[in-house]
Amino acid sequence: MKLSMLSQVVLFCACLLHSNLLLAQTSELVARAIKGDAAAQTELGFDYAIGVGVTQDFSEALRWFQLATRQGYADAQYNYGNMFANGFGVAQNYAEAMNWYRLAAAQNHMRAQFNLGFMYDNGQSVNQDYKEAAKWYQLAAQQGHSAAQNNLGVMYKYGYGVARDYAEALKWLRLSAEGGYPIGQFNLGAMYTNGTGTERDFEEAAKWYQAAADNGNVSAQFNLGDMYIAGNGITQNYAKAAELYLAAAKQGHSEAQYNIGEMFAAGYGVDQNLVQAYMWSDISAATASDFQRNRSARNRDSIGTRMSAEQIEEAKALSLRCQASSYKSCQ
Repeated sequence: MKLSMLSQVVLFCACLLHSNLLLAQTSELVARAIKGDAAAQTELGFDYAIGVGVTQDFSEALRWFQLATRQGYADAQYNYGNMFANGFGVAQNYAEAMNWYRLAAAQNHMRAQFNLGFMYDNGQSVNQDYKEAAKWYQLAAQQGHSAAQNNLGVMYKYGYGVARDYAEALKWLRLSAEGGYPIGQFNLGAMYTNGTGTERDFEEAAKWYQAAADNGNVSAQFNLGDMYIAGNGITQNYAKAAELYLAAAKQGHSEAQYNIGEMFAAGYGVDQNLVQAYMWSDISAATASDFQRNRSARNRDSIGTRMSAEQIEEAKALSLRCQASSYKSCQ
């Protein structure tokens, strides 16, 4: 499945149940944990895992999680699985992580269900099995997990592990998008752009691309930029397009890098700047696929014919600096 269309597995994240205990409250949590309170043991394990209220210590995190898993506590099983999935305090072991996720998922733990789906989807420690992935995504999606809703929607769109069903794809992608999940918002926008399972509706597509772009989704930024150039679903606006292409370019999107280079060269939506035009075309030539690389290189060299030798040297140096800084120093 295309990674740009999917969410990645949430192996260890701050979305878990955890405390924001102040130091003064830590002793009370420890006391409860020592008495065998599984929820307190899990909270304390999480605090040690991320270093909240205590010094980060993966060994202590593992110890407290393990105590809670012995009581069959689902959050602890999930967190213990995360430690193995990430290699925190133990050797990374996806098979062991999957065992613990499976125990938590059997207790209807939403995030464990999602992680199991992702592992089957991507063949982590198991043979890739879209049908099994769809099963676990479905269980998590039904509980409101936005990433699972997106992934399930994509599976229905392409018929991976389930019969292709555009109505089901739209349903799950809409739930994901309405839940504020950027990839779900992008994918829903793409359904409307292409008229997949629905009437083509550029205005509706632009709405969801905008929501995803506002959340930093690079594909949405690029597609919305294209819509502003063409005036599809929104009023044509080169300045908005340039703003979106630039945001996507700074996230490494080679096509956006090519487009913003052209806009700087022509002065569309931005002040004409041949140094910036050359720089972005040069970066695109370094990051693009073979076909696009040749096109970007030709565009860069064409821009170079309008520049002095000093300007070209400046642009080359800026290109190297921009890439080395992960697009933070490109001016």
